[in-house]
This record gives sequence, structure tokens and C-alpha cells, in this order.
Amino acid sequence: MGCKTCCFRYRAVSTFYISPDTWVEFSQLRYFAFDNSVLYEIFKLLDVEFSMVPERNTLSGNTCSEQTFWLIETWIQDCFSEHERCSTPFQSSYFPKRVLDVRNGHLVLREELNETRYACLSHCWGPSQSPIKTLTTTIDDFKREIPSPALSKTFQDAVDICRRLCIDYIWIDSICIIQDSDQDWDIESTKMADIYENAYLTIAATKATDGTGGYYASADPETVFCRPIVENLVYCRKKPPEFNQFYRQKDWPLLSRAWVYQEMRLSPRVLHFGSGEALWQCRTCRRSESRSNDSGAPTTLTYNDRYVANTDLLGWYNTVYEYSHLALTFERDRFAALAAVAQREANSRSPDDEFLLGLWKNTLLRDLLWQVVPHQQPPLRSKLKTPTWTWASVMSRVTWPELGRNVNLKLLDCTSLRYSDVHYTGSPYLGRHDKAVLNICGPLIATKLTEIGHNGIRGLSDAHYDLRLGNMRFLPIHQADYDLNSNSCRIFDPDSEVCILPIAIQVGITFNVLGLVLMRIEAESNSDPKYERIGMISMQAIEDSLNIPPRPILEAGFEATSTHLISHLSSHLAVHIRLV
Repeated sequence: MGCKTCCFRYRAVSTFYISPDTWVEFSQLRYFAFDNSVLYEIFKLLDVEFSMVPERNTLSGNTCSEQTFWLIETWIQDCFSEHERCSTPFQSSYFPKRVLDVRNGHLVLREELNETRYACLSHCWGPSQSPIKTLTTTIDDFKREIPSPALSKTFQDAVDICRRLCIDYIWIDSICIIQDSDQDWDIESTKMADIYENAYLTIAATKATDGTGGYYASADPETVFCRPIVENLVYCRKKPPEFNQFYRQKDWPLLSRAWVYQEMRLSPRVLHFGSGEALWQCRTCRRSESRSNDSGAPTTLTYNDRYVANTDLLGWYNTVYEYSHLALTFERDRFAALAAVAQREANSRSPDDEFLLGLWKNTLLRDLLWQVVPHQQPPLRSKLKTPTWTWASVMSRVTWPELGRNVNLKLLDCTSLRYSDVHYTGSPYLGRHDKAVLNICGPLIATKLTEIGHNGIRGLSDAHYDLRLGNMRFLPIHQADYDLNSNSCRIFDPDSEVCILPIAIQVGITFNVLGLVLMRIEAESNSDPKYERIGMISMQAIEDSLNIPPRPILEAGFEATSTHLISHLSSHLAVHIRLV
């Protein structure tokens, strides 16, 4: 065998006792699998030859080991001394109102300290919720001392981690916020951004689904045992679980929780304890015990990156896209769990802008063009009295057309926001409200709902569109927000008045008109008609001639089509509607 790559592959496979007819699949030189099952990796230790082989570390076997904590201390030291991006100044004088003091072998709840360094806990409460909470009836006792056995396994491990890293104070939500005081909860929950942004370190129980899971774990023996390929130089082992923020529920369950999103997003440094290894994330890099999960960038998403204002809308749209599918125990927390990030977004926007239940006043028409990401099953509608015009009204991941590539969006002048009427009962970012109405002026295009389609959702009939320009018509692509038959808060009437409110022109590979699908509900006397949103629609312009098959409008005709369309829509009588 003259080829080094083939030699390594042969030696790696030869370390296993397998049947001659077993299928082996390689991915470059690094990885291989038998019959598409367990993935193994080929690696070398530090400072050896073989440039084509990636460097890795051996695992200690348990994340509570001295080897693990020596590495953690190295990560911390490197971050503070060498990472220019991580040295961005923050409020070094900031300190939470309450923290848990872990010094001297005791646990005491402290208030109003003048200190500078503390850790934050990131954890999943789980179905049973926290076994210990600060209440109005227990806070005085906790200020004297909290008995260690009263803490959950996760909390006990977090205290141990702080002591081993010489961190004297830790902020834990269930202990540092009075859980049965709405006033204290409202005040302290709006400080989340400051609390996590100014933490010395956030310690994440990333492998645990509840308080019984703890932080520490024994690694899979196959990831610890290294099979020699070239003695003392090159090895192979089962690849440790991949740290992937799109597909993470099994090995990193904490990251599937909605409350954790803003904690990861705002923390300058996060120490993850996984099912087989510890990982480090900061604004400069990601490091792992095995080095199999190392990355020169903090993440492919915006997790664990200081919130930086974007000059366009895509920053907020990406935030909602990442956040909207994450799990919540209580649906009422949909806005509260994103409040810290929303506050930072508000700071980056114009002073006259306003947070409107997940959308923004100065960009409202564009923001209204959210759409659910298609699922095999229709999305569920929120059980709360959330207005239909916000993405929070559906329990689904949502996106925006502008997140697609090569998309140029232009708002139509014929549609405008007259005013918004949202009355909050507390901080706007917590989302509690007693009124939420948008008053919009624009042309309405009549249509009807068709029978239930293969996806279980009613579509729209283009035969009822009053939207034709000569030999051109518009082909509808309707994305329903939810299934009206099973998720509607109202009894569905097939004869309900349904219409399209055009909002924008989207020019990319094709020419499209984007708008909302609305259904009229009972109107009050002497007031503008009231509508609910039931979907979003994209209508593609196509040539419709008797002599040729329908075909998309070519790019050369986009400008003329736009001019004709705007003139045509402007000829419609504008209607004032209330969107609820």
C-alpha cells in the first residue's frame, strides 16, 4: 500500500473484528462507520507527524476529573489573557441584587453586595420544576443558611464547580428571584441581560433534562478507549457527541429550551458539561476536552455572542428564527424568555421605535410577513389570547422571506400602518397585554378557502383573485399559519369572508407579491371591520396566454410588471381594517 490514506484506513478497520461483508464508509480520512451505524474518528496526539491526520485529546472518562478541571482553568486563563474579542469592556461594577454565597463550606443567600465576580447557572428545571425555590416565606431562612442536602443534584454540582474554580458567588434563577412575588419577578427578570452579560462565567448543565441530572458524567467507554493505528502516534475511537445547535435534543437537551436561548446569547463565556466531555464557548472560539468539537468561531448561529446591533432587519429575524421553535414548559413565557435579547435589540434601534409583541413599530409591515416553517403536521395555534398578527400566535418555528438568498423586497405604497394600539400590563418585553390592535389601510383582494388539502390545511382558490394584468396572472403559494379546522379559536365557517392584503413586492429569481391572508370576524358597529390573520401568501407573476403554457415573468420584465401592478393595486379602494 503506497497510499498513506489507504494505509491509515486499512489499519483503522483492522482494529475491529468485523465480518468480511460489512460495509465501511469513510468521510475523508477523519471518520468512518460500519453499516451506517456508529461514527469513529481517526486522530493523532499533539506534536507528532502525519499532517493529514487531525489532532485530538484523550478523554479522562469523567467530567469531574482533575484532568477536566485543569483544562477548564486553561480555557479561562487563555480567554482573559489572549482573546481580544472577549475583552470587550462590560459593566465590571455590576452585581446582581441577590447571589448565593458558596464560601467557607456554607450556602447563604446574600443581598446588595459590592462585589465584581460571580457565575451564572444555566439549567433545565424539568417537569417537576425546581426542588428548592426562594419564596416570601423562605427568604429570611435562606439569608441565614441553605442546607446543602436541600439542593438538587444539579445545584450541588454547580456549587462544587464554583468552589473548584475559586468563584465565590453564583446566581441561580430559582433561588435569586422570589418565585411567589410577581413584583420581584417582574423587576429581576428584566435584568437578565445585565446579569448574564456581566457574569464571569455561565455554567451550563447542558446534558441534564432536570435538576436530578447534575453536571458530571462518565463518558462512553468507546470514546475513552483509543485503538492504536500507528503505535503511540495515531489512534481511532468512537466520535464524541457532536455539539450541533440544530440537532441537539438527544445529547445536549438544555439547548432545546427557550429560556436558555438568551442565556447562551448574552453570556460572554459558557462552560458546558455534556454527557461525555466539557466544552467551552466564548466570543472567540469553542473548545472541547476531546478537541473533536473545537471551532475557531463561537458558533454557526448567534448563540454565545455578545449582542451586536445589525444595520438591517436580518438580525432580529434570525433571532426569532432560532428562538421560535424552542420548548417552553409554560406557554405564557414566550415573550419573557426572550425579553433580555429584545431589550438589547431595542437599544440598537431608533429611540422612537417600539416593541410590539415580537415585532417593531418602525418596520412593522415587513415584520408582518413572517411565515411558519412547513411541518409534516399543521402548527398549533397559541392557547393564549395572543393577537394573530404576531409570530408568537403559533407554536412553530417561523421565518421571513428576506432570510432567503438574493431577495429584494419593496413595500407597496398602497398599504400602510395607520396606528398601533397595544396596551401592556407591565414591561413591554414581558408581553403581558390587555389590548393589541393594528389599524391598517390597504386594498383587499377577495378570495375563498378551498377544501382541505393533503397537508390537512385549507388552501386558497386563485379563481377568486381580482388580480390580473393583461395576459398576466398571479399563481398563489399559501402558507397557512395553522389548521383552521382543529386549531381555530372560533368555529370555522366555510363562507367566511377571506381576503388578501398585499404588502410588498419580492424580486429574486421570480417576481412575487407578498401579503397576508385575513379572515373577517364579527365587527362592532360604527367601527372599522375586524380581521384575523390566518396565513401568509406569495403570489408569483406568470404569463397566461392561450397560445403558450403559463411561464414565469422574466427578469427583464420585472420593472414594467412592478409599475403596472402598483398602478393596478392603487386603483382599488383602500380599506381601513383592524387586525387582531
